[in-house]
Amino acid sequence: MKLFSMNNEQVPMTRRYPDLPGKVLRRDSEIAKKVIKAWDVEHDHEKLLQIFLKESKNLSDERYWELLRTVWVLCGHLSNVDLFRKLMQSTRPQKFYFSSPEDAKALRELPDPFEVFRACNENDNGISWTTSKEYAEEYKQMYEKEKVLSMMVYKKHVFAYIRRNLEDEILIIS
Repeated sequence: MKLFSMNNEQVPMTRRYPDLPGKVLRRDSEIAKKVIKAWDVEHDHEKLLQIFLKESKNLSDERYWELLRTVWVLCGHLSNVDLFRKLMQSTRPQKFYFSSPEDAKALRELPDPFEVFRACNENDNGISWTTSKEYAEEYKQMYEKEKVLSMMVYKKHVFAYIRRNLEDEILIIS
């Protein structure tokens, strides 16, 4: 059974609607439109990341975290992991907006601790792990990685759980 998908599936956003002033909602919306255009129309992940970095200070806390999730899914990779680690360690409130309600519930339902896996090469400082050993093994083969690591992790050390494309991604930023 093939577990790896080359195409991103639609991933639900947080679908939370904060009670914010109309001016803030409009500003958030305009920034989100720029991000969407950079990805959907221009297919430019570097531009998308630059828009987020430039505009993030203008976003409400809720939309900062929600858009950061989208930007991570679209632009996060080993070459910029330190930047994302810093963004995810922000002290901005409303951090729970990073996860969809379903993903947050799924994380709560995992045992504590639980096992995660990561396909990687030597000297890898990545933050993305998976709960699926099969997915990690397939990723190793597809991207010619050297090995698959495994470790037990406590939920209190998990930044977020993102379920998409059968990846079951666990973000560990510390």
